[in-house]
Amino acid sequence: MSEISCSSKRKCHCGKIAHLFTSKTSFNPGRRFYKCPKPEANSCGYWEWHDKVFHDRASVVISNLKAQLDATSIKINTLSTSLEVVKIERDKLKEKVKTMEAINNSQVNKARELEEKFMKLKMFIMSFCAMFV
Repeated sequence: MSEISCSSKRKCHCGKIAHLFTSKTSFNPGRRFYKCPKPEANSCGYWEWHDKVFHDRASVVISNLKAQLDATSIKINTLSTSLEVVKIERDKLKEKVKTMEAINNSQVNKARELEEKFMKLKMFIMSFCAMFV
């Protein structure tokens, strides 16, 4: 409905400093008004416009800008959600890469061990053949 500001020095019928609000309705977009600071149930009913009536063109421009802002906010929220999904996917892929790197390192170590065993066996066979030939 509106935004609150306590910078006004106007007092309501209760004697309290009235709050300054900004209308967000389609009939008076951006137009500021004073209102009793108490909740509606306890309010004295004080209410007064701070701004003069906007020209029709100004109201149309403000409404259009608000619509653009709302559309942009929706796009930002959609993109933020998409970004979060992509970040989750990225983190899952990073974990998969770590797992694959660990498996690869294990396989490389096994291959080295087998090469060493093969070389020892080859040397043993060559030595054995050299003894009996």
